[in-house]
Amino acid sequence: MSRVHERTIGWRAETGFTLIELLVVIIIIAILAAIAIPTYFGVRMKAQDSAAITLVRNALTTVEGANLNFRDYAQLDAAELRAMEPSISWQIGTSELVDPSVPTIVPSLSANAAANEVEFFADTATSFDIATVSESGNRFGIRVQTAGGAATDYIKVSVVEETGSNGW
Repeated sequence: MSRVHERTIGWRAETGFTLIELLVVIIIIAILAAIAIPTYFGVRMKAQDSAAITLVRNALTTVEGANLNFRDYAQLDAAELRAMEPSISWQIGTSELVDPSVPTIVPSLSANAAANEVEFFADTATSFDIATVSESGNRFGIRVQTAGGAATDYIKVSVVEETGSNGW
């Protein structure tokens, strides 16, 4: 049986919660929010990064498929890539995007994963870079070096919170 606090003023009675009870409820809600909000933002950032990685992988598949026609990555341009995969907005880079030896991705990268943009740079007939920036600000890229036949090196680089590492 619940107990309702009553206070009689003049001829009518008022019911309600005491100030202490309201403060306890507010404190409980604040504690739950303090736990839930950082978790939400962490999950959101991981989802944005996963979307960027998926975009780079889809672009990689498209470039390798387009290369079947040319056998030379340097001959690929934005129009050819757009014809193969119109859902990706292709930007052609003018210099290397991914440096796996450091590892890093150029900070001047402007391709935005939220807008389905990737930057593509064909270094030689047998190597290329693809990179994008996730909505969280992290950069993801891949360098591909083919040696002919089935020998292909895929070097994945990520720059998360300005710290570069090989792999995703």
